Amino acid sequence: MRACPRHSRGFTLIEVLVVIVIIATLAGMAVLSLGNSDARAWSGEVQRLAALLQLVADRALIDKAHYGVVLEQDRYSVVRFDPAAMQWQSLETGAAKSLAARFATHELPGNMRLEVIAEAELPAAAPAEFAADQEDAEQSLPQFVALSSGEILPVELALFLLQDADISRGASISYNSLHGLQLEWQADEF
Repeated sequence: MRACPRHSRGFTLIEVLVVIVIIATLAGMAVLSLGNSDARAWSGEVQRLAALLQLVADRALIDKAHYGVVLEQDRYSVVRFDPAAMQWQSLETGAAKSLAARFATHELPGNMRLEVIAEAELPAAAPAEFAADQEDAEQSLPQFVALSSGEILPVELALFLLQDADISRGASISYNSLHGLQLEWQADEF
């Protein structure tokens, strides 16, 4: 009688261990990438704001017009100076409606805060007594201004990532005519 060789069906211990190591590595990479989604979004917002400031400065030089960016804690928007009305106007209402889509008001996510650290003083376009509401007149003045001559009024901004109402990350953006745009990433933990 001949013995029939048995064909074993199944996996060896080495094969099972290799598969477990591969799955654990992929799971670890997925956890790390998902854990930094807030940091990546914050980094993207910092880069978006820096690119917008550069684009506004370039647009002012190309259009031979004064442009500005009104910065608030949770949003920013681009405005243009109207020499006929002697005031800053939103692009949606001003003569530059074609730029309104590109320079639309941008809302920051709820876990990010924008602060103006230093800005150049701008004269008010109209005396406060002519403005219907003095608070609205002050809010319409941009903190970042790019003049038609290519000059940039100096400004320094900070964009913070908040975690449990505390600052976890920060970046500062400074822009002036002498040094151009400078972006500084601050320490990861405050």
